[in-house]
Amino acid sequence: MHWYRDTFYSDGPEQARMTVRWGLIGTGDIAHKRVAGAIKEDPRSELVAVCRRSEPELNLFADQNGVPHRFTDSEQLIALSEVDAVYIATPVSCHCPQTIAAANAGKHVLVEKPMAIDPEQCQQMIEACQKSGVTLGVAYYRRFYPAVERVKNLIDAGSLGRVLSIACVTGNPNRFPADDWRVVLAQGGGGPLMDIGSHRLDLFLHLFGEVQSVKASRIDSPDFEAEQAATLLMQFAGGVHGVLQCYFGTVNTPDRLEVIGTEGRVTIEDLNGDELLLFTADGMSRESHPPAENFHSPLIADFTLALQEKRPPMISGHQGKQTNDVIEMAYANAL
Repeated sequence: MHWYRDTFYSDGPEQARMTVRWGLIGTGDIAHKRVAGAIKEDPRSELVAVCRRSEPELNLFADQNGVPHRFTDSEQLIALSEVDAVYIATPVSCHCPQTIAAANAGKHVLVEKPMAIDPEQCQQMIEACQKSGVTLGVAYYRRFYPAVERVKNLIDAGSLGRVLSIACVTGNPNRFPADDWRVVLAQGGGGPLMDIGSHRLDLFLHLFGEVQSVKASRIDSPDFEAEQAATLLMQFAGGVHGVLQCYFGTVNTPDRLEVIGTEGRVTIEDLNGDELLLFTADGMSRESHPPAENFHSPLIADFTLALQEKRPPMISGHQGKQTNDVIEMAYANAL
């Protein structure tokens, strides 16, 4: 059975699944390392089209991944009738116009994080997809980590007692040049808070829900336009406190997540790793919860299954906007 937007047809009785035909806009580092592979590995997916402005790099990527349709103009990819869903892996400033264009063409959209430059653009994306009756998802793939799900289960079961706080610290060691889109405000919207901090904020929201207040401080870089470091202090509706620290251009920065309650704490020293440490009155226990080999595979699998089951994906446009809401509050209140 092949899938074309809301229509199913069968190739024959031996076909027991649908196929979502993907177009990939942007072939940068993440697309090359994970997105293309995740689409190709998913039994409900097929990568049929790809777009990149540089024609030599476009052809190299398409040849390496066996992609038949290739474009240097995203509008041409979006217009292709063979494409059912679009994965947008471009700089943040492109997310809103490309999502709206895809929605207007009747394509489902899975967009890289952060969802857009600001909450207003996020809302425009949501409304465009709602108007066209297509699905919108955001690529906050860390929600699918088994270790994160274990933390959520411990919280929900009361194993940590009354939870008091969650904290994350993370950094990217790259020394970005001043013209890299990640540190040009008009293209990336900010620095490490937008780029890597957004992933952790999504987990905060996943675990504890609505954020009531945000206080923030930032350290600007002498080398580029965006901030180089940001620290956030949040209070959630349930009373839990959250602390996020994120950096660009630091050596050997940890990628730690820790939740502390009255009866215990749980620590993941390497968020992309598999080890979880649980501390209670009974002592310390060490658990292993490895993520998928390709971090994007569960994200793609959930999105295509959501289309088949006609339900929202695990990280919808509304949830993606919530992270942008927190980021906007942080920048507005930063010292």
